[in-house]
Amino acid sequence: LIAAIFFGILTNAFAEFYFDNRECQHEAMKNFNLEKYLKIGHAYVTHSKDKINSEFCRELNSTKLSNGTIKTIVENYEDIFGDTLHYTMYCNSKQKNGEKGEFSYECNNFNDPKESPDDNYEQYTSVIDTDYTTYAILYWCTRMHKGLVTVYNILVLKTDKNAGDDIIKTSLQSKGMEFDKFFSSDNTYCDKAKKEGKKGEGKKET
Repeated sequence: LIAAIFFGILTNAFAEFYFDNRECQHEAMKNFNLEKYLKIGHAYVTHSKDKINSEFCRELNSTKLSNGTIKTIVENYEDIFGDTLHYTMYCNSKQKNGEKGEFSYECNNFNDPKESPDDNYEQYTSVIDTDYTTYAILYWCTRMHKGLVTVYNILVLKTDKNAGDDIIKTSLQSKGMEFDKFFSSDNTYCDKAKKEGKKGEGKKET
């Protein structure tokens, strides 16, 4: 499973990837407020800075556990040569080095990481900007195969996937980025993929 997901990440979701051990780092927004950020809860990835096609879907759900750990579950649908690969990422994190707005996750595509410890990988996220209500812009960096491969992207999240883009355009422009150069997710594909159901399962075959 991890090989198929890895291939999907490289060919569909990310254009920036390196076959070496690179550090994931991006400055987070000033005066980040974790409690307000977590109130967003559920959000859709509507745009990405780097990718190949629009046939991808991601939904994120983030919560804070009683021990302070941030748990994020990411539901994914990716088109791989005409077939839809469905998988779920289970990630647990605490804020990286106490720096607000930066998170270092340990992720696995199994709800219980002990089920397949070799499939664990590192996920670093930095909140570049958010209004704590309608959108968030994230730097998203994944280190796989014990750091031998690093892939990264910048993602736009919205709580309403059909909401307008003006506030996003303004935010990206203030960060030196152009919204028109981002790629958007295809809502038609996403709706179709969910209706068709899972064609790839995030669990072991028996």
